[in-house]
Amino acid sequence: MIDWISIGISVLALGFSLFSFFRSSSLTKGQVEMQIREMISSAKWRYADLGIQLAKDNQNTTLVASTTAALEDVLNAYDEACAKYIDNKVDKERFKKLYVTEIRNLVEDENTKSYYVMPQSRFQATVKVYRKWNNLE
Repeated sequence: MIDWISIGISVLALGFSLFSFFRSSSLTKGQVEMQIREMISSAKWRYADLGIQLAKDNQNTTLVASTTAALEDVLNAYDEACAKYIDNKVDKERFKKLYVTEIRNLVEDENTKSYYVMPQSRFQATVKVYRKWNNLE
């Protein structure tokens, strides 16, 4: 004999499990997006701080090297963010709204565009996202 109550409870439990799974997935994406913003902000702050110091003393070779490394940290942060975008770990629509201008500026800026020359660029995820958004392929 079929136990309809058990089947009903099982179906409700399955529905609740699926709801919980999808809800936790969206929360995880939100956390990843917050981590991305923090990573980018931190890298940009360090670069800006070193840039100010370099403007005061541009003869300091250690400071020049540190500023270059800080710029690469910024580019790495954006590349990591773009990799998360490619891997569907963020809300793609929101990510594009937040970063389309910043990424375009990085790739097209005279001071940074040499970092994005393909195929040797170390920032392939950024280039891939840039090309996708700007229909260059």
